[in-house]
Amino acid sequence: LAPSPVLSEDGGPDPAAALIIAGESADLSGAAFRAYLEAKGASILQAYPPHAYICRLAPGLDGEIAAERGALIYRGAITDAAPLQKYGEDVALAAAVWNGRFQGALPGVPSPDDAAGSPNGEDITLSWGEVLKASAYRLQISAEPGFGPAALDTLVAGNSFQVPPAFFSGGLYYWRVAAVLVLNSGERRESGFSGARSFTISKPSRAASKLPLAAPARPPDTRLKGAALHWPGGGSFRSYRLQIAATRDFAAPLVDVFTERESYKVSGLPLSRDTTYYMRLMGSDGNLPGTWSGASELVLEAPAPIPNDVRRPVRRK
Repeated sequence: LAPSPVLSEDGGPDPAAALIIAGESADLSGAAFRAYLEAKGASILQAYPPHAYICRLAPGLDGEIAAERGALIYRGAITDAAPLQKYGEDVALAAAVWNGRFQGALPGVPSPDDAAGSPNGEDITLSWGEVLKASAYRLQISAEPGFGPAALDTLVAGNSFQVPPAFFSGGLYYWRVAAVLVLNSGERRESGFSGARSFTISKPSRAASKLPLAAPARPPDTRLKGAALHWPGGGSFRSYRLQIAATRDFAAPLVDVFTERESYKVSGLPLSRDTTYYMRLMGSDGNLPGTWSGASELVLEAPAPIPNDVRRPVRRK
């Protein structure tokens, strides 16, 4: 849905433009809320029922509507999306469209779902609502609610992520996600993080008594032409953790993912072509993680030019 312009006669932001989000109760939103706004003199430009409306409204009515209907009213860009997390996808879309009207505004913030998993050691699924025009998402997992030391910080191509308990200690973990947009200029911009959600990993006490597994063999240096990385298998590994970073010390990995195969598809991740990255592996037997392999160089090669792909110039008469 393309946004209607909300500009004043001189081309600047219209001071009468507002994004209004109704309270959570059903009797405060929906058709009744739209009628309420119109009775206040609002001109509805875009509707995202049951809660959100982009409209023109006299600024002097903000306090009255907020008090009577428990509404949130925005006149400028939304820089803190935390108050919106309790609403659904319609409000997230309205916020993304609204922020798109402001030069330099942050993109929409993803809306995380509850973690889905099993107490029997199966992978835990983290998922979140898609953000318009997002090219990737940044996911953080931490044992600290303030996300001080991150147990995982990675870019994700889609809007879900599998967490294998074998690679984590038992306990409570927190996670949050941000949208990554690449503008037409090539500039990469991230939204703010979503509100935090949590999940719990339970492990039997017997697992702690086992010795750590050895590291996988150091993968060979790779100049990748295809869509997927490959590495040698072997040993008792049932799954792998793969990290890709811009520096050999892996202080800030760009990619931190898990796979049950000796391969991983990297297409779709915002990694630059013809740039040297570093990769390393950790294996797991399905119960415990091993240690990291040595670091290997990784280059994603740009596609070769198509032979004989030369267009003849058009002759002018």
